[in-house]
Amino acid sequence: MKRLLSVLIAATPLLLAAPTASAQVPPPTLTGETLSSFGPETTSTSFSCDPQGTSTFTYQTSGVAAGAYPGTYAETGTVTFGPQVIPGGPPTGFLMSWTASFTITSPAGTVTGTKTLSALVPPQSPPAIGACTTGGQTFGAQRSANTFNSAQKLVYTATITLAGGEQFADSGTSDASMNDVPATAQTNNFFETYTSQQVTTIPLCDEDAQTNQNQVNNDQGCANP
Repeated sequence: MKRLLSVLIAATPLLLAAPTASAQVPPPTLTGETLSSFGPETTSTSFSCDPQGTSTFTYQTSGVAAGAYPGTYAETGTVTFGPQVIPGGPPTGFLMSWTASFTITSPAGTVTGTKTLSALVPPQSPPAIGACTTGGQTFGAQRSANTFNSAQKLVYTATITLAGGEQFADSGTSDASMNDVPATAQTNNFFETYTSQQVTTIPLCDEDAQTNQNQVNNDQGCANP
């Protein structure tokens, strides 16, 4: 009996579970993400103001990120605009360019990206506006830019890096406003809100593709994003 039992066990095929590939779950897009700062953390770092001509200033800002990637952010940028002939306090000019680089640091992932001002295509209106004054004038020193309530947007591209090293791409538009009043730096402010043009983020590599990794198994992260 013992011999027969051992034969039956030996003849029984071993049922091994087939390996399954782990699907890569994309992280959220930046839709609904906001960046905000109130105080001297937002400031212009250089400027060349010409109310009758072309003005340019650079800025830096850091503060709170909220949304799918809560945490902190840091951004630097450059704004250029034309003659400040639009009445207001102070008068403003139409934006010619706005470029920026930003980083969002969050437990949900690190987001790095760039932004540039979209073109204004007639009959779109109104355009984005900015101001640059140096003091000794009616409204004092101020550097500001704003795309809210404008047909122009900031067009962004971003890379989202997860804790495991996986990277995903996102792109879309944002609205932003930046204000620096040196005499009252505690009132300086920056605010931005993002809207993705994508349904989901796009992986920059496939974790299950052997050409994208140095490992032999699936779901091992991206070696060559």
